[in-house]
Amino acid sequence: MSAPMLQSCRACGHRWQFRRAACPACATIDPQEVETGGGGTVWSVTTVLRAPLPELEVPGGYGIALVTLDDGPRVMCRAEAGLSIGDRVTVGLDGDGLPRAARS
Repeated sequence: MSAPMLQSCRACGHRWQFRRAACPACATIDPQEVETGGGGTVWSVTTVLRAPLPELEVPGGYGIALVTLDDGPRVMCRAEAGLSIGDRVTVGLDGDGLPRAARS
């Protein structure tokens, strides 16, 4: 699994997940792309029993977690079964390009 990418402000160093043309903290234009270390802590976790699309259906549902990355921002990702709030995880991009959290 490869690590997810973030945007980082060249002026103030703030980092965020979703692409923007300007820094949400200081409004400086022209952020840079940076790779995360991938480590983080589970902030919230749930099981989705009804997928938004039929092709995403998984028998028994699938886990979704909000993970606070050591690099700063909080990201939403698929989660392996059995994760709990406070667990240390590694977030990486799977072959389908979606972020996934697994125990460290």
